[in-house]
Amino acid sequence: MNARGFTLLELLVVLVVLSIATGLVVVRGTPSDGNLLLSEAQRLSQILRIAQQDAILKSRDIRFHANDQGFRFEELANNTWRPLEGEPMLRPRNWNHTPVRVELQLEGRQVPFLTLEPQTRLELKQVRLVRNATGVMLESRNGGLYRTGQPQVL
Repeated sequence: MNARGFTLLELLVVLVVLSIATGLVVVRGTPSDGNLLLSEAQRLSQILRIAQQDAILKSRDIRFHANDQGFRFEELANNTWRPLEGEPMLRPRNWNHTPVRVELQLEGRQVPFLTLEPQTRLELKQVRLVRNATGVMLESRNGGLYRTGQPQVL
């Protein structure tokens, strides 16, 4: 018997199988805008929960400001709004997956910031995160926790 190498057909079949497997890894390994926004929304929901608890425990109003680059919190002290200090979890942060367009709404109206109060108010507060043509909404009703919705194509 002669020792043979691989035939051209066998080599082509192996190349096709490897290229298909590589393609699947690349497609599954690339996160979609919806997944990136959902990750940002869940992180923001947890941070807003901390801010709400801080407002209640320390009996103070806290403002939430957000823009395309990130977000920050302010506190009301001596009738003046100033950057929140002393709580490392509420430090200014950048979005992990920029660019993210942010829309803040109070009772359906666009607002430049949202206030987290120590007392419960009967209001609907919304934060919409948008990336390309995909959006995720966070909602708080009546001073409750911010709930994260599912990504939607806008």
